[in-house]
Amino acid sequence: MENLLIAISVFLFLLLLIFASLTLRERRKRLQLLKRLKEKGKKGKKPPTDRSKLLARALSLIKEGIVIMDPYGRIVFTNRFARELLGIDEKDTGKFFYQAIKDFDIVSMINEAFNESYRVWQEKKIKDSYVQIIFGSDMDEKVLLLIDQTPIKKYEVLKKDFIANASHELKTPLAAMKISLETLEEICKDRNKALKYIIKAQERVNYMEQLIEDLITLSLLETTNLTLKLKRVAILPLIKEIINNISELIQKKRIQLSIKVPEDAEVCADAKLLHAILKNLIDNAVKYNREGGRIEITFQRFTKEDEIRVCDSGYGIPKSHLPFIFERFYRVERSRSRKSGGTGLGLSIVKLATEKLGGKVEIESTEGEGTCFSIYLPRRCDIITRDS
Repeated sequence: MENLLIAISVFLFLLLLIFASLTLRERRKRLQLLKRLKEKGKKGKKPPTDRSKLLARALSLIKEGIVIMDPYGRIVFTNRFARELLGIDEKDTGKFFYQAIKDFDIVSMINEAFNESYRVWQEKKIKDSYVQIIFGSDMDEKVLLLIDQTPIKKYEVLKKDFIANASHELKTPLAAMKISLETLEEICKDRNKALKYIIKAQERVNYMEQLIEDLITLSLLETTNLTLKLKRVAILPLIKEIINNISELIQKKRIQLSIKVPEDAEVCADAKLLHAILKNLIDNAVKYNREGGRIEITFQRFTKEDEIRVCDSGYGIPKSHLPFIFERFYRVERSRSRKSGGTGLGLSIVKLATEKLGGKVEIESTEGEGTCFSIYLPRRCDIITRDS
């Protein structure tokens, strides 16, 4: 019995040894497999992406110039477009901006705004490109941004040329039609039916003529390089000239005029733009007034600005229409506007011309009672910039 127990013990011990051996062998295999997988992973692993290089590459492809400087003005980063425009060499990184940038005007601009948080300059021509310049230092770094305006500039030139050429081509046949209709009117004085149609045709020709003139004016106002001839302009003679030109319509509608403008009243403006503003405002006040209505034109001086106010006792403008009246071709009542000969461009011209003169236009209107337009122009000519 004792021998049997010893034999069983030996057998169990041998089984335990075999099991332990098998376990160790399997563990060794797993460890070797994991080691091979790790080595394989290390060989196939890509190096970490340099995000700063990717960003620099992306910025070099855009059509805007970027110059980033540290708080002391040393250049940290430039993209390709900025280097081409400003003559910066790639090796200039680390230099002060006034050492790296070859354009003296740009260096002066940066110096001028270096301690400001934000500054925007209007269009400037650098080499063959037209750029808008923005300088920001509201963070630790200072950033100079050059936005390419060349395509917009080319579009403006094309648009201006198109309107000028189209207007010229339209003006010639319109002038011929006008003369022909005037001749026909003289011949057909005794033929009422024929005269009626001739007068209608004349009205349409006059409308087309006015539309062409308004389009030319708008096109000029929209150009960014419009040159203003600023000077002190007497208001009263301008108002009298405009009223004299539409005196027939004023008499026909029996409109009472009240002009409260001093003889010595002057504003700082471009004479042509001021004429366009007053002409459109007075013209509208007459056209959209009632029979036997009133028009009041006043002038007032303030500390920093002058006010010209044109009020009428016409039909007024509903409140829902007020936000849109300065939009092109917008009409409150289309049938009445067409009948009065309005092109829908007059108030757009008023707003654009006033803004070009550094001023603002305000409107007060009550439906059924009348409308008042107020033009505010700065008293100092030197605060009106060319590109305002």
